Amino acid sequence: MTPSIVLNRNPPYMDTEVPYERTKAEIEIFLRSYGVRGIRWTSLEGQDDVLEFIIEAEVQGVKKQLGIMVKPPHIFVKKKLRGQLVNTENINQEYRLLFHWIKSKIEAVVWGLSTIEKEFLSEVRLKLPDRKETTIGEVIIDLMGRNTLESLPFYDSQAPQPRRVNESKIIDVTPSKEAS
Repeated sequence: MTPSIVLNRNPPYMDTEVPYERTKAEIEIFLRSYGVRGIRWTSLEGQDDVLEFIIEAEVQGVKKQLGIMVKPPHIFVKKKLRGQLVNTENINQEYRLLFHWIKSKIEAVVWGLSTIEKEFLSEVRLKLPDRKETTIGEVIIDLMGRNTLESLPFYDSQAPQPRRVNESKIIDVTPSKEAS
């Protein structure tokens, strides 16, 4: 399940003329230029392309190799086809966005703004006890969807309205319609 957010903006790289195959090559060249090895693209008919790579990180003083798995986003544009308006996937735009997303994360690490594990934690691959391969992000999203993360009460759709204690009274802090 992918959360959907509606933005009143056009996505970047909308008018790119760079073919997605060239962008895939640029992603690989960029990753190799920063020492990333084990780069693999998987393309299967009817499934999203998947980029996997191995990156070295020092996690709490211990060097680790982290397997990262990412997919390009889906971006659709309306086009006229045989006189009808249809949604068409803009694959060139999707790959440009992926390239710049990866580039910004790697450069944030290289220039000291962040760490590898912070930037890529949700994309780190792991095997579950049932041997299914997934990412940390997918596991967390699944737990949130089942409402089983008690450490994140703000995701609980059944949570009561916020309250606070003041002089031994409970005061409802939900904004009233009159205050708006």
